[in-house]
Amino acid sequence: MRTVEIYIDTGIKGPKPRDGLYMYIIATQTNRGSADAGNSEYLENTTEHKATLMALEAALKRLNQPCQLEIYMEDSYVAAVLQNGWAEGWKNNGWRNAKNELVEDAEKWRSIQSLLNGHEVQVHVKKHHSYREWMARTIREKEEEHRGEKG
Repeated sequence: MRTVEIYIDTGIKGPKPRDGLYMYIIATQTNRGSADAGNSEYLENTTEHKATLMALEAALKRLNQPCQLEIYMEDSYVAAVLQNGWAEGWKNNGWRNAKNELVEDAEKWRSIQSLLNGHEVQVHVKKHHSYREWMARTIREKEEEHRGEKG
């Protein structure tokens, strides 16, 4: 099973909705060497969790075979859901959480859960990696460019 690393970052921090950018990078080794791909998207009026979910979903949609996934992200809540299997519990409980409330972003969680099927997953939260500083700088620059275009 091929190892694939997914790096996710967002310029949106915290639970308060605001505009900002998410970015993901997918990296793996092939017979011809390192292969990297990625993308970013500017979002309006969203939260860190939603932006992280959107980045993760977009990255997972690019995979075409079962992999050993190493996922790096800053969002400790999304990481905890993945690490602790909470989405499976929510699914079994009609997409309700332990307080019997509807799970926020249930459609995204359903999609991600389906996309993760067949993969072995390890999540790393707030861990330094080789793309971290570059991603943060690129996100800041792209957000500034976007605000300049709107203003």
